[in-house]
Amino acid sequence: MTSTKKGLISRATGAVKNIPLADYAETLLDACIENEVLKQIPVVSTGVATIKTYLQFKEGKFRNKVEAFVESAGSFSSEEWSEFSETLEKEDKKEQFVNVLLELIERAESEEKAKILGGIFRRLVKEEMKYPQFEDQVRYTNDMQTLNIHFFVHSYHNQNVLENSLGDILVSQRIAKRKIELATKTINIAAQKQEQYIKVSYEITGAGLAYLISLHQVYKDKIDPGHLYVG
Repeated sequence: MTSTKKGLISRATGAVKNIPLADYAETLLDACIENEVLKQIPVVSTGVATIKTYLQFKEGKFRNKVEAFVESAGSFSSEEWSEFSETLEKEDKKEQFVNVLLELIERAESEEKAKILGGIFRRLVKEEMKYPQFEDQVRYTNDMQTLNIHFFVHSYHNQNVLENSLGDILVSQRIAKRKIELATKTINIAAQKQEQYIKVSYEITGAGLAYLISLHQVYKDKIDPGHLYVG
């Protein structure tokens, strides 16, 4: 690791104890337009990635995603930053912290997804989840279409919506599990005639419910209070 990169990472990771996330985001933005720094950060180490990140910044796309991320993440106390920094160090992830945030924001395909990632990051800093859970929820967000994420947010409790393709999408992410069973239904009430059929239903997994908590924290102002899921 070069002295330039060591210096940047040391300053940035150390700063989490003393400065708000909004200021920390400015550190990330500054890093993205310093060519010498870019050459040392793996996520933007290639010429193509460097140009792409620079153009995104110049066009305002990257900055807008950072602002969405920061707004959703909110503010943290110095104690929370300090404890988070200590946790990163214990898990041997402290030196990679700048790279992780840069990659999360740069890879987000939209401001909306950056907003979701900010909410997930907030829960990590506040120790509402462990790092593996954080990585899982980042993956869910990146892999799923935004529309399907919104369907999940508002219709997690609706079997009809789950049965109409959303359930299979959630199963593919292990956010839900599929239950298949033999059931009966009445086809002629007067004759009391019934027939058997294959019933498919869906149940949200523990990992899915943990993700739902994150999403509902992000979108709490847009959710029917009766269906707000807090765990």
